[in-house]
This record gives sequence, structure tokens and C-alpha cells, in this order.
Amino acid sequence: MATSFLHRHVGVLFVVAAFLSRGNALLCGRTALVYRHPSSLTAAAAGHDDWYIDDDDVVVNNEDNEHLDLPRDRSYAKDNKINNADEDIRFYFATCIPGLQEVLAAELIGLGASHVETQGSSGVRFEGNPTVGLKTILWCRTAHKVMELIASSTDGVYDFESDYSEGIRSSNDLYQFCKSSIHTPSLLGDGSGGLLTLSVSTIYAAKVPKELCHSHYTALTVKNALVDSVRELRDDGERPDVDVYDADVPLVAVIRGRRLDNGRRRDWRQRDRNQHYEANFQAEEEENLVADVDIYRCLHSGGSAHRRGYRKMSSEDSDDAVIHRAAMKESLAAGLLLQAGWDKLVNAARGDGKGAVLIDPMAGSATLPVEAALIACDMAPGLSRIASWRSGDGTRNPHRYPPAIRWKSFSDVETWDKLLNDAKSRAMAGMKFADSSMGNGQKNVSIYCNEKNLGAAQLARSSIKNAGVSRIVSLSEGDCIDWNLDSCTIPSRTIFVSNPPWGKRLSEDIDNSWVNLREFIRREAPGCEVFVLSGNKDLTKILRMKKSKSLAIKTAEEELKWLQYHVFKKREVYVET
Repeated sequence: MATSFLHRHVGVLFVVAAFLSRGNALLCGRTALVYRHPSSLTAAAAGHDDWYIDDDDVVVNNEDNEHLDLPRDRSYAKDNKINNADEDIRFYFATCIPGLQEVLAAELIGLGASHVETQGSSGVRFEGNPTVGLKTILWCRTAHKVMELIASSTDGVYDFESDYSEGIRSSNDLYQFCKSSIHTPSLLGDGSGGLLTLSVSTIYAAKVPKELCHSHYTALTVKNALVDSVRELRDDGERPDVDVYDADVPLVAVIRGRRLDNGRRRDWRQRDRNQHYEANFQAEEEENLVADVDIYRCLHSGGSAHRRGYRKMSSEDSDDAVIHRAAMKESLAAGLLLQAGWDKLVNAARGDGKGAVLIDPMAGSATLPVEAALIACDMAPGLSRIASWRSGDGTRNPHRYPPAIRWKSFSDVETWDKLLNDAKSRAMAGMKFADSSMGNGQKNVSIYCNEKNLGAAQLARSSIKNAGVSRIVSLSEGDCIDWNLDSCTIPSRTIFVSNPPWGKRLSEDIDNSWVNLREFIRREAPGCEVFVLSGNKDLTKILRMKKSKSLAIKTAEEELKWLQYHVFKKREVYVET
């Protein structure tokens, strides 16, 4: 019976199994992994990252980016040697949606990372061996990028003709720094044999010197330094190719501007009287402007890791409805659920068999319910990405064969395959547990959601089906005010979550939606914890409830709050007769 169930309802797992059973034909040797795409330096250097704008096709170039707070004191030394896995400690950085840094840090600790430190509101630095890095790209639900630091200009450990710890001023400085500090043989290839492909993107934080402010030419400088280093090692003149889609070594150059303090202060009265004084002062300011540079290599490719693959992003994928670009990111939904304690509730159900229930009265495209189901089923996000990959031209699956396992100085395919097989086994056991009955007719894990909008409901059904969680997630259609849960809730084992409409412009429809949500909560959620995501405090007041906790989130240009409410049970009033 168990086997029959798994074949019928866990199709996504068997797609993963098919990938695993194909063996390592594509990775039989390091030299076979050189893909010869035409060089497209403009595209390669365009610089795309989802640092604090959630889309990964936008260059971050902000003179006052408060979310960028990268570690500055770790690097990949030139004489780095690979020891056993326990001794081979690497320095990593993971990015997330601003506000979820504590959730991400907790995930990393659970995966075995050490020296975990939050950096600003949208990143976490940590240390660990290569296996920890592979676990992170397979299991982490809230990370967008996971990178290893390979060089930092602030370390001062290299034998430079100039002291780059005092700052980089020009493109030539950047070129010499990259050429001197990065150990090219272990990064791209030695003097013989095959070479790995590369790409370079850029992230800017604060104002930088003029020669470094153009993202294309800055990335091109980094690329040229590495290519020239390889050419100097080889007798045949071969050079690494650029692959902007699935590079073996996707590099990220973080350029952080700062000013050297020369002790001089601006005399504003003199500036107003003398324009020549102001021009001289501006020239001195530019002269004192320098940049600190960190070079990272990304452990994964194929876009931001927030994507799981169960949502349709293009009308060319299938006949399913296309998800809206502004829809909630999967990583945000997972982070909010982890912050709400949904994973702890599920683990408690595994221990005592009393069940776990999640209810979403305004599900939209069902991102919260689907992510809740994947957490309950112990499904690794990396498995979902592997299973959902579709390619009509025969190119390799970048999620099945991530860049990290192609590197000459990181890990091996056998370790990655072992992690994938373990994740597949956990997912199959988790799906079986979630769909099993507690003995009273109710499942160990039950997720109920409702959506009024027909288009959103169609998206929800598509995502639930594609994620393979139709047996766990139940979708109703209609207004939540008319949605009666009957006996669906379990005392002390049920949480309510919702992302109701909160457009900046108030309308009668939005206002009524919040009124209906309030009445639904009062009727159906006594004695339960309720979590609501809102971007409009005026709408939140409609609930007429006192929050017990709140978490500030920033996504794109929106300032959001994840609000927690405890709904008390109604007291029965006895009237003496």
C-alpha cells in the first residue's frame, strides 16, 4: 500500500530519483565540464543580483545601501590547500529578504554551520566545510544566494606592490588585486587540462571611485585579470570561456566605497562665497574616495535560490496560469512560517501523534500553504528545483549539477549524490507521515486554504498540483466570511496565517476584505495563534486586535509587518434565573 501511494502521489520525488539513477555520466571527469558557449562579455558583466531587490536581474547600485553589511576579514589565501573535510573550513555568506536574517541564521545553525553571524538585515556569514555549503544550497529555505568568499582587499595578507588594504582607487588597482590575490589554478584550472567556465556580476554599496562605478567595465576588469592569469600558466594560449547562464564558477564582486579621512572639514561659509573653493573641495573628495573589494563565488546557479519550480513563471511552460511577478516569494513564505513556529508544530505532531493544522482564509496563489506542506513533508527545496527543471536543448540541469561540485578545490559528486539520496528518503518518509491518519479520521498534517478570486484560485491549484502536495492541501473557493471550518481545527495544534490585500490605495473592496477576515478570525480561531502579513497599518486597525509580536520585513520597496495575534476563547456568560 505504501509503495502504491508513493507512486500515485509523490511524482515529484520519482523525477528526482530518475535524475539520480542516471549516474554521473555528465560528471565523469572535471575536464568534461567545459561548456563552449560564445563569449558574451556584455551580458556576463551586466551584474545581476537579488540582494535586496527580490529580482535577480537588477544591478544593485545604491549609494547608501543599508542592507549590505558584508564580512570583511576572511579570504581564500593564495597557498590554500585542501585537507580532509573536517579541517577544510570555508567562509560563506548567504543573502535573504531583509528582516529574515535571524530565521536564516537559525536554519544555518541547524545545518551544521559554525560562527554564524547576521550581517545587517539581509545577510548571514558563517563557516563550515564544503559539505555544509552543499547542505545549505539543498536544504535552506530562506536563502537567495549562498557564496564562498575567495578574496578580500581588506585582509592585507597578500604580497602587493601597493597596500590594497588602504583601498582600491582604479581599474588597474582592481586588476592587479584580482590577479595577485586569487589562486587561479584551483579556481579555474591549472596549466594543463580543461578549464572551467566563469561569469562575473557586481554589487555596489555606497559611492565608489569613478573608474569603478560602471558595473560592466568593473566586471570585465575582474574577468580579464583571471583570464590573463590562466593564459600565463598555459603554453597553448587557452583561456576560460564565459557562460552567463550556467557558469562553472559564477563570481560576484562586491564593491564597497568609502572615504579616507584626511582630517579636513568642509567650511560651508567659504563654499557659499567661493565657487572655486567648492570645486577644489569636490576634487579632493573624489581623490579621497576608495573602494574595498570582496570576491565571492556562488555555490549554485540557475537563478535565485528562492525559486522552487512549482510556480509557472512563463506562458511557454504549460497551459497553467502564469504567476504574477509581484506574488509572494517562496523564500518569504517559508521564512514567515518558520518564524511562526510551523516547523516546531509539525515536529511535535511527529512526536506525540496529536496532529498539526494550518489554515489560510485568503490564500492568493497558495504560496503559504504550499510552503507549509513542503516543510511538513520534509521536502528539501533543492529537490523541488531539480525535479522542476525543464530544458528542450539538452543542457545540463544546473540544480542537479550545481557549480560547487564542479570546482577543482571544493567537493565531489559522490558527497552531493549521498546528500540528494538522503533528502529523497526523508521526503518520501515525510510525505507518508503527513498523509497518514491519526486514528480519528484526521491526518497527521492538514492544511486548509481558501481564495475568493477565481484567477488566484487557478494559480493556487496549479502550484499545489505541481508541488505534489494535493493530498495534504485542501483548497476552497469563496469569501472567507462564508467559509465554515466545522471540526477542522485541533485545540493548541492549529495556526492561522494570511496575506490579505493591503494596497496603498484604500478601496471599498479591500476594506471589506479585512472586515470579513476579522469576522472569520473571531468565529473560527478562538484559542489559536493568528499571523497576518500587512503593508498598511490603517488596514490592520480594522482587525481591532492587539498584536502580541511583530516582525519587520522589506521586500522590493514595501515595508511589511508579520503580525502575531492570540485570539482568546469567548467566555460563556451564565445568567441566573
